[in-house]
Order: sequence, then structure tokens, then C-alpha cells
Amino acid sequence: MPPVVGRIRRSDTFRALARPQGRGASGPVTVVFSRRTSEPAAFPLVGYAVGRRHGGAVARNRLRRRLRAAVRDTAAALPPGAYLVRATTSATSLGADELRRAVAVAARTAAGGAA
Repeated sequence: MPPVVGRIRRSDTFRALARPQGRGASGPVTVVFSRRTSEPAAFPLVGYAVGRRHGGAVARNRLRRRLRAAVRDTAAALPPGAYLVRATTSATSLGADELRRAVAVAARTAAGGAA
């Protein structure tokens, strides 16, 4: 079975996200989207930006895992391309359903704005 979500592995894909084709935000989650990717994939490629202001390594990794799970749950509805998911510090206080909903809305808005 092919993967539902892939990782961004190339630096030129991250550079393409510096000039995104779409942006979306919902609550503490922001997503930028770019169709321009040098990595051929039939599924979304996702990167996560979780900075040190979110706390120590344990807190940052926990938030990154929660974001990864939320993206995995909503990835079937997303078009192929590159996504960069960012979260503010208030994302740590959201429940799983709230975080999933915020990621889904932000990602759909970002991908829809690129059409």
C-alpha cells in the first residue's frame, strides 16, 4: 500500500515553500502550500516547523507527533504538492479533535487558494 503522506526531503522543495502558492490558517495552525516540487509523488509531502519557543525537545517532539497524526488523518482529501505546517505555542493546549480540525481547515484553505 502506498504511503498517504510523505516527507519533504529536498532543499529545493523547501525553497519553493518560501514563495507559496497558497496559505491557510485556522486557530494556532498555519499551512503554506506549493505545487512546485521536484519530488514526484502522488501524495502530499509535508514538513513541520516547530521552534524552540514551544519548549524543550520533549514538548516540541510531542507537538510534532500530534501534528503528524492530524495531517495523516486529513491527507486523503489533500491534493499532491508540498505543505509546510506551523503551529503557535497555543496549539499544545488543543485537544486531538480540535487540532485535527484546525490542520484540516488550514490545509484545505492553502491548497484551495493555489487552484
